[in-house]
Amino acid sequence: MRILLFSILFSVALSGNAQVSGEVVSKNFHFKDGIYLHFSSFQADSPDIAWEDVEATIITNPQTSLTVIDSLRWRNGGALIPIDSIWGFSRNGVPSVRIPEGEINKRLPTFAALKLRGKICYFTYPDYRMREVFVAAYNPLTGRPFRTGKVLREKEILVERMLSFDTGQVADFNPENFKSWIANDEALLNSFLELTPSEQQDKLFKTLLIYDDRNLVRTRDGG
Repeated sequence: MRILLFSILFSVALSGNAQVSGEVVSKNFHFKDGIYLHFSSFQADSPDIAWEDVEATIITNPQTSLTVIDSLRWRNGGALIPIDSIWGFSRNGVPSVRIPEGEINKRLPTFAALKLRGKICYFTYPDYRMREVFVAAYNPLTGRPFRTGKVLREKEILVERMLSFDTGQVADFNPENFKSWIANDEALLNSFLELTPSEQQDKLFKTLLIYDDRNLVRTRDGG
C-alpha cells in the first residue's frame, strides 16, 4: 500500500514538474537571438536559424520599433531564404513578429517588436488608413466658417495589437477583445467591467500589465 501511494505521489510530482518546466516569460523577458520559422519555436524560445548562419539586410526604425528585412540568405553565397516563411525573430533579446501582408502599408516584409511579453504580448505599429476628418472653409473677412463637412483622408494612426502566447492568436488591442482574453481571471475581469467605457480605454494597458503579472506563462520545452 505504501509503495502504491509513493508511486502515485511520485507520478503527481513528475506531472507537476512538467507543467512548470521552462522559464517564466516576464514583461521584459529576453528571448534567444535567432530566426523563428514557426510560432511553436517562439513558444519554446528555440530559434530555428542562428543569425551567424545567414547574411541579412535589415533596417530597423528605432522610433517605431519596426524592422524591414530586404534580403536573407544562407551565409557564404547560399540560397535565399523566403522572408514570408519566417514567423519572427529575436535580436538583442527582443522578439519581433511579422505583420501579415495587407495589414500595413509597407513594400517589404515588416516585423514589429513585442513591447510587452507575457501570457498576452503587446505590439504596435504606425500605419496610414483612410479616416473621416472634419474640414471647414473660412471667410477671410470674418474668420467664420461658411462651409463645413467631412471628407476621407489618409491619416497616420497607431495600430495596437495583442498576441496570445498560448495560442498564437493575434487581435486588435481594445476593451471588447481584451475582456474575452482575460475571462480566466474572473476577479480582474469583474473589476474591469465595473469601469466606464472611457475608463476601460484609459486603463487598458495598465490592466494588461496586471493580468500578465497575475497569470504567469512559461516557455515550452521541446518546441
